[in-house]
Amino acid sequence: MSYLKSSIGLKSYDWSSVDLLKSLTPESISGSRDIIKSRQEYFWHDMGSEFDSKHFLIYLMNRSDLQLSDDFLEFVCLWHLDEQNHYRGLRKINSVLYGFREDDIDKEIKSRRPEFEAVSSFMVDEFTILASIAFDEITSTRAYKQDFKLFDNLGPDCLSVWIRNATKDEAAHYDNAMKLLKKNHSSRFDELPAILGKIVGFETSDGFRYNNTFIFDHDTDDFSNELLNDSKNTILEAFGREK
Repeated sequence: MSYLKSSIGLKSYDWSSVDLLKSLTPESISGSRDIIKSRQEYFWHDMGSEFDSKHFLIYLMNRSDLQLSDDFLEFVCLWHLDEQNHYRGLRKINSVLYGFREDDIDKEIKSRRPEFEAVSSFMVDEFTILASIAFDEITSTRAYKQDFKLFDNLGPDCLSVWIRNATKDEAAHYDNAMKLLKKNHSSRFDELPAILGKIVGFETSDGFRYNNTFIFDHDTDDFSNELLNDSKNTILEAFGREK
């Protein structure tokens, strides 16, 4: 079910990973064990990144120097609820596919600590944060779409539904970020080529690694340089700016 929340028309979808995957069991999985084993690192990475939305939200809320609008606060609250729903789904999936207890997954994931220093230059103000989130969410949308076939081949229909629901959420986050950029920050659109170029340069630099910050988590080979540049160019085209 799709619906709009708040007076600024933020899009969201009403669904629960826990309800959707409640009947998922190891016995219901019929996919190739070799393929499942080869994807373990990726499933864990995605799960951790979704959980790390909590780290990112806390980081933003603790930044006393930021002047964040009510529109932005509504946006990140909706976004955070979705990302934690995705975490609960991937926690269940990792448990079923790889034999982990969900309580043990929680302990491991929660023991990690974020390091925001490397990304702080992108988190200057609401405009640069929204641009960074828009880039991050459209990239996640496209990466999840790449996983449709994998999830479809695992067996249970609920997994095919889950990956498509999560993808729709990521696309909605991108759309919502773009809506706020257009509504509240149109005077700064000329800055976007430099900002997005800097993000791509950061994520493709030697030694780049993800530090549990949620934002800029594209350090596996699911995220090609072509994919990152496509995300940048899509945003610039939406605002009619030079690539």
